[in-house]
This record gives sequence, structure tokens and C-alpha cells, in this order.
Amino acid sequence: MRNSIEKKILIPFIIILMVSILIIVIVFVVNGYNLLLDNHINISYRNLEEMILTIEKVNDDIKDEIGAKDFIINFYKDLGKNNLIIFSDDDDEILLNTVLNNNFIEEFMNEELNKGPESISVGNYIFTYQKYDKWNWVITYGLNRDNLLIEVMESQQYIILVALIALVFSMHASIFITHNISKPIKMLAEHCNKIVADGIYKDRIEIDRNDEIGTLADAFNNMLDTVQNNTDRLIEATKFNEDILRNVSAGIVTADQHGSVISINQTAENLLIPAAEKIGLVKECLHEQIMETLNTKMKINKILAFDDEHGNKKYIDVTTSLLIGGDGSISGAICNFNDITERKRIENSMSTLDRLTTIGQFASGIAHEVRNPLAGMKTSIQVLKNRLCKEDNDMIASNKKLLNGVLFEIDRLNNLITDLLNFAKPSFPNIEKTDLMGVLDKSLNLIGETAKKNNIEINIDNNCKNTVAYVDKAQTEQIFINIINNAFFAMDKGGTLNISFNNCSQKEKFIEVIFHDNGCGIQSQDLAKVFNPFFTTNPQGTGLGLSVVYELVMGNRGEIDIQSAVNEGTKVIIRFPINGGSNEN
Repeated sequence: MRNSIEKKILIPFIIILMVSILIIVIVFVVNGYNLLLDNHINISYRNLEEMILTIEKVNDDIKDEIGAKDFIINFYKDLGKNNLIIFSDDDDEILLNTVLNNNFIEEFMNEELNKGPESISVGNYIFTYQKYDKWNWVITYGLNRDNLLIEVMESQQYIILVALIALVFSMHASIFITHNISKPIKMLAEHCNKIVADGIYKDRIEIDRNDEIGTLADAFNNMLDTVQNNTDRLIEATKFNEDILRNVSAGIVTADQHGSVISINQTAENLLIPAAEKIGLVKECLHEQIMETLNTKMKINKILAFDDEHGNKKYIDVTTSLLIGGDGSISGAICNFNDITERKRIENSMSTLDRLTTIGQFASGIAHEVRNPLAGMKTSIQVLKNRLCKEDNDMIASNKKLLNGVLFEIDRLNNLITDLLNFAKPSFPNIEKTDLMGVLDKSLNLIGETAKKNNIEINIDNNCKNTVAYVDKAQTEQIFINIINNAFFAMDKGGTLNISFNNCSQKEKFIEVIFHDNGCGIQSQDLAKVFNPFFTTNPQGTGLGLSVVYELVMGNRGEIDIQSAVNEGTKVIIRFPINGGSNEN
């Protein structure tokens, strides 16, 4: 239960008053106590001086020391001075004690005493003393602190009474002032509650005051005017946005921070059929993507495929992104739907057409590339046939050279066929969690001897905390080997190959692997053709290596880019995805 503002103002104010008055009373009492104590001590000092003078006079008048001592003791005993102690410093014999606690006297007598006059605190007593060396007497006055405190309280009772009266008056004044302040604030609170309950902003509060509360009331009324105007505009804007959502061609679904569907427009309902399973289908097909977006804080695009009520394949392009408010806070996720069934049909048709066109190019290339090595092999074999009939020692080396040439051409033909098969029938990638650094190490181990043979230095720079990506491990190894082999060819006279790992700036969506050699480079007019089948600047190459690399990178949802200049080297940039999402085609 909330405390009223009146109590919140009144209680601290009263506490401050009580503490302040209490402090004042304590200060007065302490000062009075100290003044009274000092006064009593000074009086004790004067009494001690007078007693010493009296003792000296008696000692002079009475020549008998024993008689003089008895006279002094009997004189002060009859005089009835309170709290007076006289004892011998030789044997600590108490000669006179007028109603003092013996325990405190003994503690005092055990103290190391100077000639005086001085004062010593022992327990609840303050002892003022002075020695009389002729008789070895210590003359002492004892002062009880409790008696002093009682005396102070009696003397300060009027001050305490005045303080209590001031406290009562201040409390009444505080109650009046607090009520005067809190009353209009309560009126404002009641008016606010009424507005919240009724939802009506037209009523205005009437508080006629010239102070800050009056200013607050005016500001409150002005705020109501502004709220009313903004509410009207908000209603109009809401209706306008609803009209847009209702008529927009894209389906839109919104979800909260927990992945629960908040709203779905008419287009989205029409795309997600049958009607009886609309919401359920949304939850089933999109919940995982929505949660992935909320967890990774990333924009995700997927293509959803399902059968419609007629059993026909239907494709919907769904993009999920975060709903971010004006203050930067995340309020949920939004899904954008687009029916791309027709586009998919056209893409499949075009893909088939492109494949047929490529096959035609393959046939032409194969006819040219296979015919030439076979012709060379035929010629070499014919020459060998003739030489073998008349072989001598001088011909052995030449025959061996020809045989090696035949083997080389056979190997080249085999590489051509392998690349052709990889390009013509690419296998579907087995996407899994893969350490790219580990794949690179394995690739370098396979071709490390080639680097040493060609005097090539390889440097690796890892700028990533984690080099894990979601790719096909075997295909990634093939990608790395093909690119490294191309770099070795470009550095036939030796050089340096720098390999680096970096995180991309797009919310670290990709891991970027860069291969940078200082080889001969690629002419600008050839850069656009490096991924074309059978295009090569290597007389011994098949022209399919980079084509296969491109297909494999695309199949693993990656990106590839080549930058090069003649005599300045070549940079191959590959980006691999680091999340496990995949498109469904």
C-alpha cells in the first residue's frame, strides 16, 4: 500500500525537527555540565589553597606537630566539609573521609600523585588534590559526577520545557504546511486516476494558485491538450497503417519477444492455407526462424516450401528481422512473406536451360581438349614403335622422355575428366559445424611439398576468436586446394602466399578467408571470365578449377570475390556463413 505524499513530507520533517531540538538540548546540557564541572574543580583548587594556608598557620602557632595534626583533623571534621579526604602519603593511612566510597579512594591512592594542585578521574569521581610535604599529607576533594548531572538537569529544566513547547508548535505548523502542499497534489492524482478510468482527456483541473503547484496544474492541463491532440493523430495514423497492412501485397506477421504471434495481415492469411490451420502453420513453420532471429539478433531469410490444398508445391520467401523501438529496445520480431512460387518455376526453367547450354559448351570443350592429348599420345606411340625396332643406348633417354610425355598427357586428360564431373554433377553439400583452420591445415599438409619445391613461403594470420563455420568439410578442403594450387602456378619462380581469417562487419554473419599471393596477377579483361568453364591462362590447366570453386562456394551459401592486377598479385576473398540456417529449395 502506497504512503500518501502528506506522510512522506510530514514524517521526515517531524523527524528532522525532533533530532534538531534534541541536539540543541544535548548541547545545552553538555555545555552546562562542563561549565559546572569546571566551576567545582576551580572551587576545589581554592579550598585546597586555603587549607594549606590554614595548616601552615596552625603549624606555626602550635609547636607540637602531633597536636597541630590533631587540631586540623578535628577542625575539619567539626566543620563538616563534604567529600574531603586527608591521608598520609607515608603509609596511605586515611586520616579524614567525609562520606566517600572507599573503593574509589583506594584506586585514587594507588595513582602516581604529583605535588599538585591537580585533578585525577577515578571511576565516577574526580579527585582534586595537593600535597603538604611537611607532614607528608595529601589533601583531596572528591567530586561525584552523578551529583553534577542531577544538578545540571535541574538547572536546564526550563530549557527542556521550552524545547518541548517548540517541538509541539513545530509539529502543528508542519502538519498545516504539509496539508496545504499535499491537497492540490492529491487533486491532481485523483484527476489522473479519473482520466485513466474514463479515458476522457477533455476535463481540466481547476487550481487557482500563484506558486509552483499552480504552475504544475497549468502544465498538466496543457499536457492534456497535447495528449488529446496526439491521441487523435495516433488514431488516424493507426487506421492508416491498418489500411496499408490490409492492402499491401506482402504478408506480414509480428511476434513478441517470446516468439508468440501478435498480428497477421490478410495477405499472410491468404498465403498460408488451409484457413483452419493458418495460425498453427505460422507457429509450426516460423517459430524456429523467429526464435533464431530473437536469439542471434540477426536478420534471417529462408524459403519455405509446402503443399497447398491441391497438392501443388508452394514456395514462400520469408524474411524475419527484429522489431526495434525508437529507444533502441527490442520488442519482438517481424516476418515479411512473399509468394515466389511462380518465380521459382521460372528459375527452375532457366536453370535447366542454363544447364543444357553449359553441357553444349562442355561438349565443345571436351571435343577440343580430349582430341589434342590423344593426338599427341598417338604420335608419341608411333615414334616409339619405330624406335624400338632399332633401339640403341643413345635412344633410351629420348624414349623415356616420350613415355613421360604420354603419362603427363594421360594425367592431364584424367584431371580434365575429374573437373568436368565435379562441375557437371555437383554433389549436395553436407552442412555441418566445421573448423576452417583445421581444414586449411589439412589442405596445406597435402600440398606442402609443392610449396617447398617451388620456394613458396606461406603465412597464416588468424584474426578470429573462433574459425567455426557451417559448411561441407570435404568441399571446403577442395576449395582451399584449388585456390592454393592456382596461387602456386602464379608464383612459378617463388613468392609469398598470405592467408588470413577475419570476421565480417555485417554483425559477424560470415567468416572471411583471404588468399593473397604476389604472383603474376590477372589482366583486367580476364577477371570477368575466371569463373567461366574452360577459361584458363595456364596452358596445362583444364579451365574448370575456379568454375568448380565457384559452384562449391555458392552451394555452401558462401560468397567469393577476386581482386587482381598484373605483376601485383591476386587476392581471393571467400566468405563462409557462421550460423546453421539454410535455405530450403
